[in-house]
Amino acid sequence: MPRGRPRNSAAAAAGPAAPRRRANGRPQVPFVHKLVLNQWLLSLFDVKRFEQLAEHLRNEKLEGMDENNVHHFHHALTAQLFNLTKLPTELLLEYDQNIVKHTQRLNERRITRGEAPIVWKYFQYLTLLFTEIYLDRYFSDPAALLKAINEQVAACNADKPEADHIAPFKEDGEAWLQINKIAYWSATGSGKTLLMHANILQYQFYLDKHGRRRELNRIILLTPNEGLSQQHLREFEAAGLAAELFQKDGTGLFAGQRIEILDIHKLKDEMGDKTIAIDAFEGNNLVLVDEGHRGASGGEEGAWMRFRNALCEKGFSFEYSATFGQAVKGNRALTDTYTKSILFDYSYRYFYGDGFGKDYQILNLDEGTQANHLDAYLVACLLAFFQQQRLFKEQGFAFRPFNIDKPLWIFVGGSVTKTLASRDASDIIEILKFLSRYLSNRSASIERIERVLNQGLVTAGGKNLFAGRFTYLNTLGLSAAQVFDETLAVLFNAAGGGALHVENLKGATGEIALRVGDNEPFGVINVGDDAKLVKLCEDNGIATQDSEFAGSLFHGINTPHSTVNLLIGSKKFTEGWNSWRVSTMGLMNVGQTEGSQIIQLFGRGVRLKGYGSSLKRSGKAQLPDEIERPKHIGALETLSIFGIRADYMAQFRDFLEEEGLPVNDDRIEFMLPIIKNLGTQKLKMIRLKNTINGVSTEFGDAFRRLGPIPTLSKPDPAKEEATAYLQKNQVVLNWYPKIQAMKSGGVAGGDVEAAPNQAHLNARHIAFLDLDRLYFELERFKAERGWYNLNLSADGIADLLTDQSWYQLLIPAEELACDSFEKVRLWEEIALSLLKKFTERYYTFRKREWELPHLEFQELAENDPNFPKGRDEDGEGYYRILLDRSQEEIVTKLTELKDMIEKGDLKPWEFSGMKAIWFGRHLYEPLLYLDQNIVEVSPVPLNKGERNLVEDVKSFHDGTPAFFADKELYLLRNLSKGRGVGFFEAGNFHPDFILWLISGSKQFIAFVDPKGIRNIGFNDPKIQFFQTIKDIERRLGEPSVTLSSFIVSNTPSHVMRLLWAVDKPAMEARNILFQEEDKATYVGKMMERLSEMKAPLTV
Repeated sequence: MPRGRPRNSAAAAAGPAAPRRRANGRPQVPFVHKLVLNQWLLSLFDVKRFEQLAEHLRNEKLEGMDENNVHHFHHALTAQLFNLTKLPTELLLEYDQNIVKHTQRLNERRITRGEAPIVWKYFQYLTLLFTEIYLDRYFSDPAALLKAINEQVAACNADKPEADHIAPFKEDGEAWLQINKIAYWSATGSGKTLLMHANILQYQFYLDKHGRRRELNRIILLTPNEGLSQQHLREFEAAGLAAELFQKDGTGLFAGQRIEILDIHKLKDEMGDKTIAIDAFEGNNLVLVDEGHRGASGGEEGAWMRFRNALCEKGFSFEYSATFGQAVKGNRALTDTYTKSILFDYSYRYFYGDGFGKDYQILNLDEGTQANHLDAYLVACLLAFFQQQRLFKEQGFAFRPFNIDKPLWIFVGGSVTKTLASRDASDIIEILKFLSRYLSNRSASIERIERVLNQGLVTAGGKNLFAGRFTYLNTLGLSAAQVFDETLAVLFNAAGGGALHVENLKGATGEIALRVGDNEPFGVINVGDDAKLVKLCEDNGIATQDSEFAGSLFHGINTPHSTVNLLIGSKKFTEGWNSWRVSTMGLMNVGQTEGSQIIQLFGRGVRLKGYGSSLKRSGKAQLPDEIERPKHIGALETLSIFGIRADYMAQFRDFLEEEGLPVNDDRIEFMLPIIKNLGTQKLKMIRLKNTINGVSTEFGDAFRRLGPIPTLSKPDPAKEEATAYLQKNQVVLNWYPKIQAMKSGGVAGGDVEAAPNQAHLNARHIAFLDLDRLYFELERFKAERGWYNLNLSADGIADLLTDQSWYQLLIPAEELACDSFEKVRLWEEIALSLLKKFTERYYTFRKREWELPHLEFQELAENDPNFPKGRDEDGEGYYRILLDRSQEEIVTKLTELKDMIEKGDLKPWEFSGMKAIWFGRHLYEPLLYLDQNIVEVSPVPLNKGERNLVEDVKSFHDGTPAFFADKELYLLRNLSKGRGVGFFEAGNFHPDFILWLISGSKQFIAFVDPKGIRNIGFNDPKIQFFQTIKDIERRLGEPSVTLSSFIVSNTPSHVMRLLWAVDKPAMEARNILFQEEDKATYVGKMMERLSEMKAPLTV
């Protein structure tokens, strides 16, 4: 792996702040702006920033799959990014189905045990999708992948000073040996363990696909400690993945079959009694690295990373960490390595920006307060925790739906040494002495409580450190004495008070119990050298004793009966220990070099289950109408952070800023109203009946339960005339985009400028195919899609492949030349792709046949799902806009827009890339357009093609009053799956707009879809829908309604003429209009066709 020049100077901070200017030759650009591998992946989606991709997927309603087991995220992505030359829709669907397959595999045991199945969050789905893209290209053409990454490196270096240049990969070296390590920058709590499980299955899939499964020696998971190894073993078992702790003297019987979990500290250069030499392993392993920051902390030449590299020298490595930014700081070689290997960045700034995890408040401590009022400050921190405990005790039942656990107060430090470091010891003693003083000196403690609650804690600069922190406590009407007494009962398990006792638990190594008198323990200290700490306690006048207590207080913290409210000094907390209880965090021994550990601590502290296991704060989650957010729940969804020394807090704030996190999360929700205009007469809308014979049609259940059970077979119009549809609407498999995707550099794209070669698989190809494997793969595909009411037969598959009437294959002729056995695997891949596409076409064809008699015209109502809802499900509806409170200028401008809407003053409004589009013939206004992601808007704002269509229709309407003298025009944006009108017979087609032209008592309804069509075949169901919609019209038999469909292409006709080998008039005959080249006339053409009621040409 190429390395940059060694440097001793510190690297730039890893936050996303603007680049800092320096004149001393040191790096100026933050690490997060150099992630070239991640930037290259984003470029394949034609975006530059993660937010541009995420904005289409953040809606929680998109989680899960549709009735055909295709992820809603896939539909949302392809609907918004509809013209990707580097990632064709078919390829994205292939990747999606791989993800479905792996997800179902991971859910098998969960479902069997009655546990909740995995449902991916949007960022998890994108992580898996990015991995699919990378692995596909890595296995298919590693040299092309390396070249593409190097081109991205060159593009990234172009506008940066030399000190910030990234070293490219060596183009004259073996490509696959240089690019066989990828990493995931994933916030703690973002589910990286689940992603790891899926990544294993993804890697195994591509090994199998390319016939390389036998090359894999072992699957090894490296962990930083034994505790994390045990945790992973349990999680693998829950996922149904065979795993075991690595045994030095094991037989190796299951090598390569089971996942071997290995504590990194057991790897050494030489063999030892309890260690194994790195040379004992072969280099062709799949290596998984958990908490990768530990590997990086010793530098690239450190033993940890050196061992990892040796294990996967000829294999592959996935690495996971929440703290890459801290790990690479000041290290040029590590920066070069990770900029080219971090595949996906979902670090804390994104995690919290999306509303995941708790809020946090930093209880600041300055030097003056530390010197003069430390006890008052610590009492205030104690009260912040007591407020959480008291609230949970009183209203726990109301918080149950939100999965709030009993609060826990922890003191943790950055040190992870096995012995008790002197500063750790002094900090722990400081804490214990404070607790002892609080318990023993009642009057002084009451006085401090009074001061904190009523006067606050004012710094020398006049700032009240705890202003507004005790809203709930101050509503209880308790005196300071009553608060003190309640803290004894609630926090210390000692209603009668008493002295602090420290007990060394002989039955639990490294654990020291804290109790008041002979009451139940209220706290536990977890340290490396318990005897040393107990001796220090004795020296400082704290009562100590030994206890033969057999159990572990630490391991019981998460159990319902645990009496522990306070945890001090757990080294295990940074890695591997999971608890949802942490609500108040005290920092000890925070040094400048411990950013990774501290950010890891912070990440574990802000973990939150959330309503419905959404992982989100209640204020950010989409709650059902019947669920109210409990009062004061914010106090329990907020992590309070404080330190016992002022420099700890200053250091912690620096770490947060380096990670790109605000000191306090502060986003607001802005509700922008809409104005509805439903027209002068009831508009007709085509929809499937809500129920058929009492069975809901929402998820395809009616067809599965009530419809016939078809058997997959080739179309035969002589026996069944209707199947001529399958020959007329052929499956088109275009292999050119996939070849281009595998072999192009990926940074710069280009159009295919020649007509593609059309071909078919012939008898010679089919003779080499493993038909049994194809049959079982198709059975698996059917199960993944949930089509249990479809029959398959092995004979039917053979018949299908020999019949060429139902498909077109576009592929270079040389790929089908029978000149190499190595091509057989390619032919099988092509055959399987064709069979899958036809199976989907056949199933939807049968489903459409059965459902068509149940389609009906419904009158458009005010509560139609296509209208924005916002919070007000019954009223006029709203756009829901999320933005930072600091975006004051945008808030001001949005408030102006809101006032304009409420006053009916619909004048032009545009600000910072956001535009309100006023068009009175649209059934609600304004329509919102964003050209950059400055805020989050729901429903999703218009994209550029949609905006152009609306403005073009408006221009035609306003500019041709004579045409509309006896007609009315209405337009409605048709939302995506689940809310808008869709047509299964056109491949689950959801046109972007519905247009009504009203003439007297007649309604001419057009479904209009502006899109790029470069990657769509001429006989694709979406293109042929102009005829299909007329079939639907005839079936419905409503003489006052005419149905039509139009594609408004932003791909030029000359490009499509080369691809389709048909002229422009033939395209227009299929109601394809060209938005750019015919900008002045295409809307007029569409209106003329509608008003003339011309039947579509038979083509």
